Amino acid sequence: MRSLPVILLFLFSAAVHAPAAMAIDTAPALGNYAPSFELQDLSGKTIRLSDYKGRVVLLNFWSTLCAPCTAELPSLSRLAAVFRNADVAVLTVSIDASDKPVRDFLARNKLVLTVLRDGRKEVIFDQYAGPILPASYLIDRNGIIVEIVTSPREWDSPGAQELIMKLLKKQ
Repeated sequence: MRSLPVILLFLFSAAVHAPAAMAIDTAPALGNYAPSFELQDLSGKTIRLSDYKGRVVLLNFWSTLCAPCTAELPSLSRLAAVFRNADVAVLTVSIDASDKPVRDFLARNKLVLTVLRDGRKEVIFDQYAGPILPASYLIDRNGIIVEIVTSPREWDSPGAQELIMKLLKKQ
């Protein structure tokens, strides 16, 4: 028979790691609809993914505590500038616990991005990548996930821009 401390340690470990394991099991897949969500941006405005129906969406999850995430954000800002007059939305979702480090980072790096807040990490853990950061989802005009990237990428590279252009032309 196992001792009580060993059993309690096992139960504690299972409770801590279960949400991450469940998120991986329920993460969206290529060819499926992107899970809907509702979050607030840094100004407090409520944004729904469904608000962007009919547009190509690049959805990126990040944190100021994630070096690969912060290294990727300038390319997302440049991509947003390239497509600002097209039917493309670059939505970034910060999972930082408070707004201050996010605002400071954006100001310090002169980045212009739409930043949504998932400080309680409900959208990322319950509907998307789980503990993987950075995580990006390229979503077509119909709401279908056409690419998932779980590592940093130069989003303003010619290849990435070409992919987005193809999605814009596709109806």
